[in-house]
Amino acid sequence: MMNFKFLIVLKCVLIILLSLSNTASTSTDKTVALAKSYANLVSSYYNEAAIKTKALHESINIFLESPNDANLSNAKNKWIDARIVYGITEAFRFYGGPIDGVNKYGVEGPEALINAWPLNEAYIDYVAGNPESGIINNLSYEINAGSIIAANMSEDDAEVSTGWHAIEFLLWGQDLSLETAGTRQAEDYAPTDAIKKRRRTYLRETSILLLEHINWLSIQWSKTGEGRATFLEKIDPGGAILTGIATLAAFELSAERIATALDSGDPEDEHSCFSDQTHLDIRANFTGIKNVYLGIGFNSKKYSPSISELVAEKNPSLDKSIIQLLEKISTSINNIPIPFDKMLSEPKNSSGRQAAEKTVSNLLVLAEKIKVAGNDLNWNVIIAE
Repeated sequence: MMNFKFLIVLKCVLIILLSLSNTASTSTDKTVALAKSYANLVSSYYNEAAIKTKALHESINIFLESPNDANLSNAKNKWIDARIVYGITEAFRFYGGPIDGVNKYGVEGPEALINAWPLNEAYIDYVAGNPESGIINNLSYEINAGSIIAANMSEDDAEVSTGWHAIEFLLWGQDLSLETAGTRQAEDYAPTDAIKKRRRTYLRETSILLLEHINWLSIQWSKTGEGRATFLEKIDPGGAILTGIATLAAFELSAERIATALDSGDPEDEHSCFSDQTHLDIRANFTGIKNVYLGIGFNSKKYSPSISELVAEKNPSLDKSIIQLLEKISTSINNIPIPFDKMLSEPKNSSGRQAAEKTVSNLLVLAEKIKVAGNDLNWNVIIAE
């Protein structure tokens, strides 16, 4: 009789263990599928960013060949087009991926050479009150790719010499008005004297560097890319994905790019301050967060499984609340006035500032909900600061 009871208990234990094993196996399979889906989504955006950045580079070459107002305007528009796509890819940062991690050779990713900010414009070129400031006006400083990279944040984080914002300043110049963006003249690039020739070289070299770095990221996430392979080997890819979007929401976008400027009221704390395109930066960064969660790639292509799908299986009400919160944030972001720096001078109870404040608070709530979603799925989500 005792043996019979023991066999029944043993059988029940085996059934439970088998069930748990099957559940764990299913969970692992879904996480592996998510990692592959995410890698394809990332690849779609970096590939498009590379295409847009190439178009920017070509427009800069055309402008330098014929430095007139029309070609300068075209280069500015291409910068804006490429910048929007790149802004979405900010959601792929903060977990040690190719862009900002350290590879097996001990080499850091190129993020600091691509999107470093804030930028002290006097470090690069002339500014109001100082017509001879910057690397461009220092005739003893040879301008080439190597020297530009070496100068990047060499002694101070604001000494940014290359990347999106360096090119932005070179195209727009200083923004000295709350009504308009910078108004640099095409004449600055006429090959008529030594300084203007140096400025031409500087713009060309920074454009080449940006294209090289974006192309490198696209290759890293391609089907045979080393960055993709390393990501797919991660023990906790789900945790990495959520760490990226939660950190962008809770720290980089809400605090650094919106709240800091709101608190200081200083236009210098605006993200894309030379071009007055900060509103597009904010929208693009948020689109990155939203699209990673929902599994939406470039041109609205759906990648499955998505984070949302896995969260919905585990906790449908949490997934629903996150989606509703994404909609609320989208609305408040669209209500932030343009240009962003003019809004900073508005009273604190103005509708524009309230929309920005609401965006910040809801992004913080979103980050916490994302962290809870990760915990539900046994993923380790670390909101970096």
